[in-house]
Amino acid sequence: MGTSSARRAPTTWLWRLAKGAATRYLAPGEGRAVEAREVVARYLAALGEEPDPGNSGLLGEFRLTRKVGQNLGALAAEVASRGWDAALAERGLSGEAGSTRPKAAAVLAGALMEADGGLEGAATRSSLSVVLQDLKVAEQIDPPQIVSRFLAEALYQRLVLDLGESLEAASQGYGHWRQGLDGLKSWIAEAGKLEEPPPQQWRGLAGWKWVTLALEKMADRLLKPAAHVAGG
Repeated sequence: MGTSSARRAPTTWLWRLAKGAATRYLAPGEGRAVEAREVVARYLAALGEEPDPGNSGLLGEFRLTRKVGQNLGALAAEVASRGWDAALAERGLSGEAGSTRPKAAAVLAGALMEADGGLEGAATRSSLSVVLQDLKVAEQIDPPQIVSRFLAEALYQRLVLDLGESLEAASQGYGHWRQGLDGLKSWIAEAGKLEEPPPQQWRGLAGWKWVTLALEKMADRLLKPAAHVAGG
């Protein structure tokens, strides 16, 4: 059903709770059914469980994502103020302004992030392409909302990669599986909405801080249910 290539997540206690919640979300059986919010909360708790040396927990898991979000914010701000032609020309992509949405999104994604073969890189590139396709035809461009949507999409895709095996095994068919994923995506997207004013400059420290704060606020909202289900 599309998740068979998802990697097997670690098997620590918090990861077992996260995978158990994913199973009960689609197939409660004799156990207690859970909502999308609990699946996401348990996943974030597990993802930020054991930071690598030099990493900052959950934020460290999204270092590349935050950098790409900053680049996306700069692009969106330039498009909003100067138009697509000028923004693309600055990146050496003058001939891409009239490209079809999928092609243009793929080319732009390559310009906004360096190649990365890891799990975060795969989710980041895919999420960036999704957001860029819609950005190409948007009537109004709001850089903060575009970046917030990208961060939410990246988190959603990471979750599906990590918990996809549990979700697929518990589903009763494609429609059931798809409905479950839509519920997770909607919950994450709702938490990703922000009303923060944009930074003065997306490039540089101000933009980096803004994207980092946006991710922190989204994660804080999504982690709240974990406090009520900590006992498993």
